[in-house]
This record gives sequence, C-alpha cells and structure tokens, in this order.
Amino acid sequence: MDNCTKKRLGLTDEILIFEEDWLDSIQEGGITTNIIRAKLTYTPTYCRKCGIKNEGQIIKYGKHNTTVQLLPFRSAKTVLSLDRSRFLCKECHSTFNAQTNLVEERCAISKELKQQVALDLAKVTCIKDIAERYFVSDVTVTRVMRKCQETYKPNFNYLPSVLCFDEFKSMKSCSGKMSFVFMDGHTNKLIGVLENRRLAFLKAYFLKFSRKTRAKVKYIVMDMNAPYFELAKTVFPNAQIVTDRFHIIQQITRALNQLRIQTMNKYHKTDSIKYKRLKRFWKLFLKNAYHLDSSNDKYNRSFRRPMTEKSIIDDLLSYDDQLSEAYEICQLLLYHFKQKDTVSFF
Repeated sequence: MDNCTKKRLGLTDEILIFEEDWLDSIQEGGITTNIIRAKLTYTPTYCRKCGIKNEGQIIKYGKHNTTVQLLPFRSAKTVLSLDRSRFLCKECHSTFNAQTNLVEERCAISKELKQQVALDLAKVTCIKDIAERYFVSDVTVTRVMRKCQETYKPNFNYLPSVLCFDEFKSMKSCSGKMSFVFMDGHTNKLIGVLENRRLAFLKAYFLKFSRKTRAKVKYIVMDMNAPYFELAKTVFPNAQIVTDRFHIIQQITRALNQLRIQTMNKYHKTDSIKYKRLKRFWKLFLKNAYHLDSSNDKYNRSFRRPMTEKSIIDDLLSYDDQLSEAYEICQLLLYHFKQKDTVSFF
C-alpha cells in the first residue's frame, strides 16, 4: 500500500505492515464489506503489565487477530483485519498484545470513526441514521454520545474571576431563539453553552454553583442586555459589571439611527424630498465627523448641485433641531471614547 492510500484510509501508523494482496471484498447480509489485511509488530520498550524495561526479557509469543472497523470507503463498510504480535514477559510471566494509536485498547471501533460519529451527533439528526451511515449499532452511537457528555460535563465547583457573557442565534432544535455562551475572560477558554438566554433559565443554571464559587467572580464582561444585569446582581454578589467596548459604540450609533428614522418618518407624507434624503444618506450619520470629506465637491442628484459629505450632513441636520443636537452629542461621546477620557465621557 502506498503512502497516499494510507493517508486516504487513515492508516498512517508506521508500525502497520500491509500484505501485498491487502484488500478484499465480501458480501455479508446484503452489505459489501471491504477487508484490509495488515500486521502489527514491533519491539516493545517495556512490559505493559509490570512496567520493566525491555532488556531481552520480552519475547514474541505468537499472534492474535483482531478486527477494527474503519470509516466507510465509497459508502461501503470497511474493516481492518489486524494480526497483532503477542509478547511474553519473562519477568512477570504475563502476555500482552501489540497496540496501535489507530484504536483504543480492547475496542473494535477506530478512533477516527468515533470522532466522525461525535461530529454527526452535533447535527440535527437521529441516532438510527448515524448508525446506518457508519454501519455501527445504535448502542455504539449512544456510547459515543455518553462519552462526549462525560467529557464536557460542567464543573460546578469552579468559576474564573472574570466571566464573559454573550449570545448567538440558536438552532431550531433549541428551546430559545437565542442561546447563551460564557467563557473565561483571562484565558478566552469556553466554559459552557446554554440553549436558552432567558433570565429564569440562567438563574437556575448558575445557582447550581455554590455561593462560595460564585463569590469568586470579580468581573462580568457583557453587552447592555437588561436581564444580564439582573443576573449579575442576584447571582454573583461580588462581581462588577464591565460593558464591552463594542456594545457601547453600538448603543450610541443605534440610538442616533433610531432618531434619524423617527425624523425621516415625520416627512413621509409632508415632504418626500427630505424623507428620501434622510433615508438615502443614513451612512453619513454613523460616520465619524472627522472622516467626512469637506473638500471634494461632487454632483449629487438628490440635491441637484455639487456637494461634499460635510455639506450634505449639515443640510440634513438643519431639518430637525433634536436630530442636530443628538448628532453633536454622539460625535462628542465617540471622540471622548476614542481618547479614553472616562471623565468627559461619563
């Protein structure tokens, strides 16, 4: 077997020795099965039973054939028929078989196949479909699922000093429209993902942690979502709330944009020209005033004359005093925010 074929089949362990006629196919129960034949032999460095270093005490003691199921190849069941060397330790008089990183000890399913089953379990599908796809039993799929659950079982005795909260759009199978995620603010390591961000659900989850554990949280970094503030105050007694920089900017620009829309809608039936201008040039309201072009005049069809970006925004702000005042305040806040001047900002 050449190296390209080994990589394609995931059989890259160098201690595997393949026969010249290494591939065969049989029909079994109406299913085509590819059988790959190989030998597994090497000189062990120590005894797997007593741990003694091999200085001639360990000898070959026959062989033992095992079958390892691999990932399907061309939609056909594929297995590895492996002749493993058996070894005898003269020191402790015990025997053991040669091992490969392809499969766990005393297991007939390859690690790669288990990993693929685990990946499919993350999708919206049923256990029966996964079992049929990879030619394994429902019990095998369930066992892989339980192993994943044990791996990601939350530790309710630990929380970092800095917690970061956020949300993302859920899948249709989740109970809420938005899911909740929290992570360690120091290491950026993901701690947990919850299928619902509702306050009652989050409270019930975090109250599973002891009060002593929750008291160790010093800072909570989050957006300006009101339920998170309530969660932080009631569940984490010693935590200070830190609002994410991105969400501060987002909140300022969103408030200005909403006021622009309100002003625009006032002219919907009374002045279509002002309405269309306020609607068309919405991006200029969100642009930093220092970045507005004030020197290059370009003909503008909406105004029917040459205009710069600065002259356009000045004209639009003249339509409404409240909008003009809000624009100036927003620009001032953004300036102080960029300068990191907390005294002037607050």
